[in-house]
Amino acid sequence: MWKDTSRYLSELLIWEIEDYLVAQAEPPTRARVAVLRLTDAWAAETVAADLRTGVSFYTAAKRAEERGMALPGEMFDVVTRHERPELFHAVPGTTLPPVREGDGYLVIRLVAFEPENP
Repeated sequence: MWKDTSRYLSELLIWEIEDYLVAQAEPPTRARVAVLRLTDAWAAETVAADLRTGVSFYTAAKRAEERGMALPGEMFDVVTRHERPELFHAVPGTTLPPVREGDGYLVIRLVAFEPENP
């Protein structure tokens, strides 16, 4: 079991690195992201602290929802370089610091770059 797990994680890391290198050679214009919409700055910092301690994005999202800190909305989305240029300098798997948007805050994780011609 452990051997299979480490091999899978190694392959996953290789795929993320390959995805990043391809993105640098042929800059993508779209990216798949996971988004957590939060009520206020305190909620955003609470979630960011959870993520810094190694809590998974999904677990942090569930905790925020249970605590009443999450705003409604879809968790997964596709964004463009024009909408979120800062994402296109990151490696898939990166979670960006919270940003203010409207009356709340967003925590965004880059899942993968979208191919130009799927």
